[in-house]
Amino acid sequence: MRRKSIIDLVEHSKNDLVKIKSDYEASIKEQKVSPSLQINIKNMMENLRSALDYVAHDIYDKIIYPYRATLGEKQISDVYFPYGKDENGFNSSIGRNLPKISSLSPPLYSIIERIQPHKCKNDWLYNFCTILNQNKHNTLSPQKKNIKKSFQVGLPGKGPSISAPAGAIIASPGSIRIGNHPVIFDPNTGIPIQTPGLEVKVTVWVSFLFADTLIEVLPLLQLATKEIEQVAHDTYSLI
Repeated sequence: MRRKSIIDLVEHSKNDLVKIKSDYEASIKEQKVSPSLQINIKNMMENLRSALDYVAHDIYDKIIYPYRATLGEKQISDVYFPYGKDENGFNSSIGRNLPKISSLSPPLYSIIERIQPHKCKNDWLYNFCTILNQNKHNTLSPQKKNIKKSFQVGLPGKGPSISAPAGAIIASPGSIRIGNHPVIFDPNTGIPIQTPGLEVKVTVWVSFLFADTLIEVLPLLQLATKEIEQVAHDTYSLI
């Protein structure tokens, strides 16, 4: 089986993630994504996807292959880890790659289904595979920088009375007051203007997004690494 290769791929990816986080932070400061960071992200995603596909191959070899051989059915040559955007997509994918697994091994089916969007209510697996597939033969598409601002405003030393994302509050001048002090919003930024008697704090959060998506790079890599390692651990506790 491919268990040792999967362990090596996951451990390599975890080490890569440490380096990527460092380069990621440096890229944020420089306001651009370095070519080496893009390559490292692509390589890490490919290694994690390989780990998933190796898991699927071993499930097929251990469970599906003997069953189909007994029935004299044609074996499947290309096996990939099943995933789908929704339950129908998942059922179609698992039917192509690991047919009958739900009845042949309900525990293994549950492990695969657990990380599907319709089950875990998180699109990370679909996003991960889709992004990688779209860049399979090219360098990773340049990421976009996403800047979010939020603010807190209140009386000095009293803590914030209002906390909100920039632009979330639309109010006419003087319509909002804290104590005796009107809160005046900058019409361009949607953030309160620093005025006497009030304390305004602005938080700026910066991330990179995969091109043409709203998917943040680092959180996706972190979650994918964690979940794929767990899938491998759970699978090989059964086969």
